[in-house]
Amino acid sequence: MIPVRATYRLQFTADFTFADATALVPYLKDLGISHLYASPVFAARAGSTHGYDITDYNRLNPALGTEDDFRAMADALHQAGMGLILDFVPNHMGIGGADNAFWDSVMEWGQGSPYAHWFDIDWQAPGMEGKVLFPFLGDPYATVLKDGGLELKLGEDGRLAIWAHGTHRLPICPRDYHDILKTAGSDRAEDFTHLAEAEASDPRWPDLFARLAGAEVDLSAWREPVMLEALIARQHWRAAKFNLDADAINYRRFFTISDLAGVRVERAEVFEATHKLVLTLLRDGTIDGLRIDHIDGLRDPKGYCLMLREAAGRPFPLYVEKILGPEEHLPASWQSDGTTGYEFGNEIVTLLADPAGTEALTRIYHDFTARTAPPEEVVHEGKLAVLDGPMRAEMEAVTARVAALARLVPEWGDLGRGTIRAALAQVIAALDIYRAYADADGISPGDRARITAAIGAAKTRAPEIDPAAWALVQDVLTLDLSARLKGHEAEVLEAAARFQQLSGPVMAKGLEDRALYRFNRLIALNEVGSHPGHFQLPVASFHTAQATRLREAPRNMLGTSSHDTKRGEDARMRIVTISSHAELWRQKLAEWHGMLHDPAAPVDANEEYFFYQLLLGAWPEAEGDDFESRVTEAMLKSVREAGANTRWVFGDEGYENRIRKLIGRALRSTEFRSAFGDFARRVASDAEAASLIQTALKLTLPGVPDIYQGAEMWELSLVDPDNRRPVDFEARQKALREVLEGPVAPEGRSGDMVKLALTARLLRLRATMPELFAQGSYEPVAAEGPAADSCLGFIRRDGGRMLFVAARLHASAEAAALSETSFQLPRGAGGAWRDLLAAAPAAPPERAAELFAARPLAVLLSE
Repeated sequence: MIPVRATYRLQFTADFTFADATALVPYLKDLGISHLYASPVFAARAGSTHGYDITDYNRLNPALGTEDDFRAMADALHQAGMGLILDFVPNHMGIGGADNAFWDSVMEWGQGSPYAHWFDIDWQAPGMEGKVLFPFLGDPYATVLKDGGLELKLGEDGRLAIWAHGTHRLPICPRDYHDILKTAGSDRAEDFTHLAEAEASDPRWPDLFARLAGAEVDLSAWREPVMLEALIARQHWRAAKFNLDADAINYRRFFTISDLAGVRVERAEVFEATHKLVLTLLRDGTIDGLRIDHIDGLRDPKGYCLMLREAAGRPFPLYVEKILGPEEHLPASWQSDGTTGYEFGNEIVTLLADPAGTEALTRIYHDFTARTAPPEEVVHEGKLAVLDGPMRAEMEAVTARVAALARLVPEWGDLGRGTIRAALAQVIAALDIYRAYADADGISPGDRARITAAIGAAKTRAPEIDPAAWALVQDVLTLDLSARLKGHEAEVLEAAARFQQLSGPVMAKGLEDRALYRFNRLIALNEVGSHPGHFQLPVASFHTAQATRLREAPRNMLGTSSHDTKRGEDARMRIVTISSHAELWRQKLAEWHGMLHDPAAPVDANEEYFFYQLLLGAWPEAEGDDFESRVTEAMLKSVREAGANTRWVFGDEGYENRIRKLIGRALRSTEFRSAFGDFARRVASDAEAASLIQTALKLTLPGVPDIYQGAEMWELSLVDPDNRRPVDFEARQKALREVLEGPVAPEGRSGDMVKLALTARLLRLRATMPELFAQGSYEPVAAEGPAADSCLGFIRRDGGRMLFVAARLHASAEAAALSETSFQLPRGAGGAWRDLLAAAPAAPPERAAELFAARPLAVLLSE
């Protein structure tokens, strides 16, 4: 097994294929990468740009290449001594459109489909008995029916289906074919006689469909709305306007995305059916490891990880996409190698946020926006809004299960459904983690404590709720109710599991997709996995986090950019630099606002404040033709996610036009561009320093650094899909050849070239000294003096070799203070050192002023 030393994430699309990745293998090897980390590669919906909408687990996506192409890519990696880690999506499949034959079978046959057990569907949901909701119509069902938006057609495969808006295929149950064909006057009707009771598994169906394929059938009679409606009423699906999903969805979704349907991989037969190809690739060594997407969406994450381990039949690197809450650690019982590293990215940005700017930026934000609500309140309100809005149906389904259990206990029998719902909602809103993990093995003490704490906080916030409701919720979520309700243990576990699968999406939508676009004091701190209000991480706490990672998850990924992050890693560093220039920021805000404010088309001050930070993060050294469109798309997504003035569904087009006009006034004004560019230039050196520190720390701290495609040079992307734009790899290959030798930052080398040189230098060091980084100790090096809080230092030690890394974290650390600050090297850390950045011998690494004389970063290797 190839040890995972450093990964490089590639996003595969029709424009970047397996063959393109194969051609990059020499470059990735020269860079110092050990594993290519591939985005999902299995068959997905037509035109997918991300691959997370899988339609067939056992076929590779033909848009990306053939299986031979895929294996050729893997062979090229292995011949170069590298490995392949694959992003796998077990939680959900893409539905809607006409791509997913498995989901089509469920709509065709209902509970009689051989794939009905694949999907997490509540066939007994009120108003949906025996049917599955199809919420993809652009208008109410009756309107679409009347206007001819639903049309019965015979496909080339001999299957009848109703097409909605000419895009979505809604299969007709084959038991209805006889009547349809008879009404159409087709002589094929006789073929389907006496099949009214035939099951989906009847062996006659394939031959009958083949005989019907290509037949001329006059279906014009079925254009009559009354007839079509009668036919639709007999089907196993209910077509409805898209926004009915909030009230009536009866299948588990990925968050609130109705065209991604949850898969029940906790069932052994579903696991086996959906993992045939990926396990084949793992067992035969074509792929070397897996990254599991959205592990918290699964009913039983631990059980899933253990099934994977057993089914693979050999050891392999297993990473899980998991957002950790405060003081939360990945359960060791999952037997994973770690997370994909969101928590690390947040550790870095809060380490680099200058504490000197905390109070000043808080005042500036309040003064400019008039927003004074604490971040915790913004998050709480956001989660409740999700439960009352787009996830109402899911909330009602969990409430129904808990209410049914309440009726089995005399003292809870009089609790009303509304009371139970209110208590559950408040507990979800109070949870500080995405979900607990109560399962058939019980619940851990840590999860029990978090649930108890959430219920305590909920009681304080909502004292009007009947105390009995809190006791009910506590006993259900901790599974304690099982001891009281013998014979009903399965129902208790089911209710707790459904709650857990709901609390995660609510956290994601309420925090990540609402609160983090509403609390805008410093948006560099608003990232996937961040905790609003946490402005600055003290050096001592940072050291503790790294030591804990080395002890508990030494192979955890260290990520700073991904396809999910809201801003690229270097855009984030530009924005965090505002914390060291608060007074200048205040002055410039007033200047920019004076230039751009239009009383006739006002924009929410909170979103204007967000706009200036977004603009700083992406501000180009040379504007391209698409800069305004990129900024506009990112801003519109941001304000829709915030949901304060517009939204994705039933948005305010008038307000969105005001946003467009604000961006246009800014980017088409020479005066504004000059003024804004002046600010960007004044903070540029500090921003560059922060980026290089971030890069060096990621490549030297305990864990496995992950490089997002192209981020070995400046990564100034905005929120997706901007961060999935094509990467100029040709330029990077040429640049790498230029920076491999000599000092990292010689006179005249541009910042992006310095970042590339630093990345290559440290990745190559990891390749030549793997033990130092995989198992070497982590030893904090304390600083003493007036600038100690702005100085970070640590040693990685393996045997007689030592790596010393130090950084001046904050631009506010003055030269005079640095001159009186020194690092206290541990015993045995004397001797000769080599400066890896200068490619020259180094003086003893003690005095901060000398260490940081040329740059705010030092990386020294003992001779």
